[in-house]
Amino acid sequence: NWSFGDYFKPEAIAWAWELVVERWGLPANRLYATVYAPSEGDPSEFDQEAWDLWAALFEKAGLDPKVHIVNGNVKDNFWMMGETGPCGPCSELHVDMTPNGDTGGKLVNMDSDLCIEIWNLVFIQYNAEADGTFRDLPAKHVDTGMGFERVCSLIQNTNGFTDFSEKPTNYATDVFQPIFRKLEELSGKKYHDIYPGDEKSDTLEQAIAFRVIADHIRTLSFSIADSIMPGNTGRNYVLRRILRRAVKYGRALGFTGDKPFLPELVDTLVAEFGKVFPELSTRAGVVKETLATEENSFNKTLDRGMEKFEKSAQGKLFPSEDAFQLYDTFGFPLDLTALLCRERGLELDEKAVEILMEKARELSRGAQKKTIVRALDLSTDAVTEFVGFDEDRCDATILEVHEQEGSLLVITDKTVFFTEMGGQEGDTGTLNGHPVSGTQKIGAATAHIISGVQSSTFDIQNSAFIELDRARRAPIEAHHTATHLLHWALHKVVSQDAAQQGSSVSPDRLRFDFNSKAVTPEQITAIEEKVNASIAAGDLVSWIEVPHTEVKDNRDIMQFFGDKYGDLVRVVQIGGGDKTLDGYSMELCGGTH
Repeated sequence: NWSFGDYFKPEAIAWAWELVVERWGLPANRLYATVYAPSEGDPSEFDQEAWDLWAALFEKAGLDPKVHIVNGNVKDNFWMMGETGPCGPCSELHVDMTPNGDTGGKLVNMDSDLCIEIWNLVFIQYNAEADGTFRDLPAKHVDTGMGFERVCSLIQNTNGFTDFSEKPTNYATDVFQPIFRKLEELSGKKYHDIYPGDEKSDTLEQAIAFRVIADHIRTLSFSIADSIMPGNTGRNYVLRRILRRAVKYGRALGFTGDKPFLPELVDTLVAEFGKVFPELSTRAGVVKETLATEENSFNKTLDRGMEKFEKSAQGKLFPSEDAFQLYDTFGFPLDLTALLCRERGLELDEKAVEILMEKARELSRGAQKKTIVRALDLSTDAVTEFVGFDEDRCDATILEVHEQEGSLLVITDKTVFFTEMGGQEGDTGTLNGHPVSGTQKIGAATAHIISGVQSSTFDIQNSAFIELDRARRAPIEAHHTATHLLHWALHKVVSQDAAQQGSSVSPDRLRFDFNSKAVTPEQITAIEEKVNASIAAGDLVSWIEVPHTEVKDNRDIMQFFGDKYGDLVRVVQIGGGDKTLDGYSMELCGGTH
């Protein structure tokens, strides 16, 4: 469905028609193609080539292309990556789902649920320039989008395109029906295929809950099976928000919170998708356990939070301070509170709530803020080679010197100083005898921070002798190795899915953040014994650089699958032979040990 210069409009349009009409058998008289036709002020030009190609296909089917090809403006039929960059016209296929299929294209791009877009061809053929012009790309590309579940809905809801009397819906397909049946069994409620717009009732509220839960359990289960766990930041928090929304909708089906219901749906999902997605089967236990832990956690505050919501939901405007309290005290994601407000017809100033949330984050950051020299507004093409894995001192050449905020930033071609990264604190030491309080990365260069000296002290291209503080580095290395041992022991004692979420490694302490169910006192003792036994054994700690392609699928090597790695990666191993990739703890890591 992607072409990078291999084929373009003639092939993409012909193959779309072949699959939709000739293979699937969708009636051609119900199809409408859209092509780009710019309005005044819109970019580029009318896509005549796409129009001609679609016209030939409709004419061959005995249909009038002037009826079955609909022009679309920049909003519907022109894709741009941004103000500048690759872009091009789009061409879509829409299906007339009205009982008679005789609307003549009047519902296309009108947001009607009786005229559904199932196919989109993006023809990436231009580059938008900063001056507003469009340059032809040397190679033309195609990005095809197809609504898989929409097509399933079309085929199943129309009895193979023979009966268009019912309103189409994805939820009437065998993708969702097994989950609905299981929810009916668990809740004692009956699913009814009714939608907003019908008269508001408990039955409609329950129907919406069925659909939300069925949709969300799929997202949650597949994500957790792929080792994305609910958490407090980034995509992990997105998952937690989705889960808590599903739990809230569970109340409409009578799930009181006494017992988690989401884990009960996992086996149904595995039976449906497990053969195609084997990871769902192999990690079903982890999925259930994670869902149960998260659901139990939110159940502890959900009902009290709802009591708080009811007390605050008195006027037309829901108080921003109360919405923040629901987030901060009761764990209500902002989008959940916004949803509750919409259901009650209440207004909520979400921006005001976000300001309160940001103030809280700033206070949190301020409590742990460190004084650093800002190098964010500097840029350089210099490159610094790091030789500090094997050496404590080195000779180097001074490449650049910058003055900033009362300090000097001295960039050299080599350094033994490790710059703070991956939770490990950076090194200190000396450069030509002058104390270095720390370093900062500026692109591919390392800047040594030196205070109390004039810039004239250092001349460009002069030599420099750099030495790190070994007495400070040694405990940092020990603590970093200890975090690897802790990670290994957690996997052995608690779960293979006890995934690292962050760490802090300094000379006097270490901190290791991870996702898992609550660790029992017995497990803590077992972890401590394993780590201490490994330390007492004095096992070899070694590292080796290897191509990422050689180890990316090695499940014995811990790696963070959301991170981006270069072509070469560094594997730190504990135990086994020297650089042999046979240790009991192996982890991709750029730190020192």
